[in-house]
Amino acid sequence: MGEQLAFKDVFSDVTRKATKIPAKEYQPKGINPIIDQGQSAIAGYSDIRDGLFMDVPAIVFGDHTCAIKYADTPFFIGADGTKILRQVRNDNLRFLFHALKYYAANLPGSKQYTRHFKWLKECSFIIPDYEHQCQIAESFDTIQDEIALAEQILARADELIQSRFVEMFDSQPTCALLDFCDFYSGGTPSKKNPEYWDGSLPWFSPKDIKSPMLWDSIDHVNDEITERTNLKLIPEDTVVVVVRGMILAHNVPVAIVKTAATINQDLKAMIPKREYNAVFLASALRNQEKMLLAETGQSAHGTKKLDTDVLGSVAVPNVPLAIQNEFAEFVTQVESLKATTRQQLDRLNTLYDSLAQRYFAQ
Repeated sequence: MGEQLAFKDVFSDVTRKATKIPAKEYQPKGINPIIDQGQSAIAGYSDIRDGLFMDVPAIVFGDHTCAIKYADTPFFIGADGTKILRQVRNDNLRFLFHALKYYAANLPGSKQYTRHFKWLKECSFIIPDYEHQCQIAESFDTIQDEIALAEQILARADELIQSRFVEMFDSQPTCALLDFCDFYSGGTPSKKNPEYWDGSLPWFSPKDIKSPMLWDSIDHVNDEITERTNLKLIPEDTVVVVVRGMILAHNVPVAIVKTAATINQDLKAMIPKREYNAVFLASALRNQEKMLLAETGQSAHGTKKLDTDVLGSVAVPNVPLAIQNEFAEFVTQVESLKATTRQQLDRLNTLYDSLAQRYFAQ
């Protein structure tokens, strides 16, 4: 089992030994890393040499965010809410790191932006002998390495699709998106009529556009809604894009609806004028995301919006359907790899959490 010890008998707060760098002085590149309480492993860089925290490895705790990080190279810290912890005894710091991750996630208000260090200092810890600490830490580290690899595969998979798109179509002639398809905007049935919202027909809105393929929505409407209102049914394999919402400040969500459905007024559906592959068209839109973001406007209410004229001007490679299908087959293979990797990632995260519960719960 192990010895139960108070926080002060396990950890030493050595924050005072570190130099704090204001956020406005962070650099995107530099010699020395800056670690703050945000979720990113490294918040920025500084070329300053004096005042670097050298007593590494060390654990960094975010007072407001409960973020836990392991720093094994000298660093600076952010100016607010960043705590540096070292072990008091000769304990395995990787073991303590994983223990702190568990405790931090279960602190009162851990999901809220408030100060948590006061709560962490009230925790007690079950500390086994050093040999068992090393064994436990190794188990967690192995799982964490596999999680990092899976996340890296997912990140690079999307880059691979975009690279393949450029490789196949960058030198091809193009035409405007409006030559490929017409645009349809949906609507929101009256909330005053409960019958409109009593059904199983998918009604997609921006909150649903979280993955490349969509089979179902959060909200549903009456199966006869298209007969009772002006709302139209879009066919399966329709490409939709978000054209209004604050999400457009950061990215332009695009997806393929894989079932007959309805959409709200913040989405636009691509209704084909000629035969095309939906996977190809969705990738063509994603490939132009930077241009679309640059042309995103703002409504009178301050909400971001993408005008139809801008969307219609998107350059789409004007290539035969057979070549579109060839690209789509490549995307299908990559998406299959992503699905398998996500399943593996879910299993690894579940395993990590179950082991944390086993070793650290009291």
